[in-house]
Amino acid sequence: MMDMYVIHPMHDLKVLENIIIRPNMNLGMIACGLFVLISGATISLSKREESLSSFYKRRLMRVLIPFYISYTIYFIIKAITFKTVHMFGGIAKWRFIYTIIGLDEYLHANGIPTFTLGIGEWFLGCIILCYLLYPLLKWAHKKNSIITFIIMTLYFLFINFRYGSFNFVIPSHMNFFCQIYNFYLGIVLIDEKALSKMKKWLCIIAIPVVAFFYFYTTYIPIPDNIKTTIVIVAIFVIFYNLEDAISSVSWFRRFVVYFNKISLEIFLVHHFVIYQVDYMLNYKKTSGIETFLIVILDLVIIIVLAIVVEKLSSMAYRFVDQSKTKRIK
Repeated sequence: MMDMYVIHPMHDLKVLENIIIRPNMNLGMIACGLFVLISGATISLSKREESLSSFYKRRLMRVLIPFYISYTIYFIIKAITFKTVHMFGGIAKWRFIYTIIGLDEYLHANGIPTFTLGIGEWFLGCIILCYLLYPLLKWAHKKNSIITFIIMTLYFLFINFRYGSFNFVIPSHMNFFCQIYNFYLGIVLIDEKALSKMKKWLCIIAIPVVAFFYFYTTYIPIPDNIKTTIVIVAIFVIFYNLEDAISSVSWFRRFVVYFNKISLEIFLVHHFVIYQVDYMLNYKKTSGIETFLIVILDLVIIIVLAIVVEKLSSMAYRFVDQSKTKRIK
């Protein structure tokens, strides 16, 4: 698991590395898995009746418009930085279609040359593919939740235990074929039947489960994705039961609501801000205090830029809605 993560030599992050990467838990993988699970849950919460085409248009527009804006901003920044717009060499122009559909970085991580700028990383393409399968998963869950759960769970165990035999280029935790199970679990866990069974006493089990995987120092020889999924389900149970207590703090509730509003935009811009700031500092090796100040600078720029992207995206959504209204009239 350790060889998948490279710490940039300009920052000494050994202390953080020891906190984030544990023998049986990686907080980065936990965050990604939770993001996927929550994405499945939030989509499933929607009660609106709509056609497949309407669903796909609505979901893809919500993801792709901020992506296009972020891509354009970073392209301009890179063009100014390197004084050229010719940043891609030897890539067939038709491959820009991968960028248009938001899969460029995911396919790049799979070894396919694309016009990626790293926007959205592997995660954006992965979640888009999950969206495409959502109607089928939701239908199967409604049709027969028990059989669907058994089939999906057996599939998840099979692909993870046999992952090395498939010759995938991409690491398993970044692979859509593995993450689709976490997305499906979001649909399962947010179902009213599941929620009704999620009693307070489950926290008595969930909290020790999370603590065990974090603090246990002997490596457990099962695929990391399986351990990650166990932990994110436990975390979901814990925070679901804490929801009333958390939402009762008004200022914190407002913070969470606003953070959720710009969370996609933060995700889209955060890596290129980090890359650009490091480049502007000429990759100079930094002390502990300097690293801390750089992290603060990164956070400020990320939040400001995320707000800008969100505002521009909202304008684009309104423009699309107005155009639809005019066509209908």
